[in-house]
Amino acid sequence: MESSKSGISAEKLFKEGLGINYDDFTILDTSFTDIDREEINLETSLGKNVVLKTPIIASPMDTVTNAEMCIAIALQGGIGCIHYNFKNPDGSLDIDKQAEIVKQVKRFENGFIENPVTVSPEHKIYETIKIGEEHKVGKSAIDTFPVTENGKSHGKVVGILRKQDYSRTKHTNLMVKERMIPLEKLIMAEWPITLDEANDMLWDNHILSLPIVENGNLKYLVTRSDLDKNEEYPLATKDDKKRLRVLFAVETRPEIAYERLEKCFNAGADGCIIDTSQGYTKYERDMAKYIEKKYTDKLLIGGNISTKEACEALEKWGLDAYRCGQGSGSICTTAGAIGISSAPVSAVYDCAKTTKKMKTIADGGIKQVGDIVKALAVGADAVMLGNMLAGTEESPGDVIIDPQSGLPIKGYRGMGSKEANVSGIRGYSRLPQGFSGYVKYRDSIHEWVPLIIDGIISGFHVKNCKSIKEIHKKIDSGDLRFQINSSKQSKEKGLYGPL
Repeated sequence: MESSKSGISAEKLFKEGLGINYDDFTILDTSFTDIDREEINLETSLGKNVVLKTPIIASPMDTVTNAEMCIAIALQGGIGCIHYNFKNPDGSLDIDKQAEIVKQVKRFENGFIENPVTVSPEHKIYETIKIGEEHKVGKSAIDTFPVTENGKSHGKVVGILRKQDYSRTKHTNLMVKERMIPLEKLIMAEWPITLDEANDMLWDNHILSLPIVENGNLKYLVTRSDLDKNEEYPLATKDDKKRLRVLFAVETRPEIAYERLEKCFNAGADGCIIDTSQGYTKYERDMAKYIEKKYTDKLLIGGNISTKEACEALEKWGLDAYRCGQGSGSICTTAGAIGISSAPVSAVYDCAKTTKKMKTIADGGIKQVGDIVKALAVGADAVMLGNMLAGTEESPGDVIIDPQSGLPIKGYRGMGSKEANVSGIRGYSRLPQGFSGYVKYRDSIHEWVPLIIDGIISGFHVKNCKSIKEIHKKIDSGDLRFQINSSKQSKEKGLYGPL
């Protein structure tokens, strides 16, 4: 009987018409724990074979996601979404910059590198250095180049130029052919070969790069650095070619979006997010149907929505997942600006119960690790973080010292803010739906995200749940119990404290 159990069920917590925020409730410790922490697996699927071992998505915000963030969060088992707020000096859109960041992420960690950056024997060393700087891998310029007869990625291999073969001061005016390892001294492998076999050759021959050829032409490149990354980051989110996965944001305006979609998918992106604060519109419907038809194999995420009606519509439009939580972000002012929003936890619960196929991404209102546990418990398959990632080393912007507290901080702004809408790039009206501010500095993603993961695992351990699917079953069965907090209790627990 309901009355014989501690607390209340989800059905009673989410009374019709009552908005529930993360601060408004806690999950009660009503489950006897007989599992070990090591048994807990946080793996989740977003659809289209995109599987995360850590249920975290970096939000498409220009103070959160860049190449460094997308690489770091993917290495930790999540995934990043590159924003579309890139501008040329005159304020116009720079779609090529977004596509280039997609390439940087995809180049960072590979198994077989399909289109390695190559040079010809006739290139000057200084030209080669410039090419390496133009085609970065994360923050680092490329410094080792397969050399092909015509300088093309799949041309006939004639040598390799490694970073130890040239000096940036002594050899810049020499030609590549004067400093490269020539073909007769080059260790290569013939295609077909497995990745394990290629890695064995790297170790056995004490080399850092191994060209894979087919009939003398370069087919792939395998590097030791990627092997090292595989061992260091076992949770990394990768595609079937062992490259890091990455998403990109796209607007709903066809005249711009179609070009963006083509360039970013050609660059290797695994999926896209239709980035709009109101997803229940004809604009998102039309864009979703276009993407679903033209890029069938790519992950398609929609939103932002917060109601059952919107959720049912998005499912009919063919989306794989959706962002849920309108107007609930820490720097979002949509609720005050236009009066449209929803309490974030109520939105996640209602929409997750409504959808039959789509994956639910809790987006907005999440301020601390316990909120992530709550979001997953009430139906989310993953969470989208902005505020909690904005202050990390990998996020865009410089670390500055807050003159009042003396502590390090970084800038953070809503994508509906006036500052983010320069030249009307976001398409908002003159009334902003966000503002700018600062968040505390949190060190590197590689320090911060493991702490977040540890906290989520602790929450699941207390609830005796080995997986996200298992905690979803407990809310459906009524085994997950809750307690409503008063405002006073919430303040005493520090839930309204500084971010």
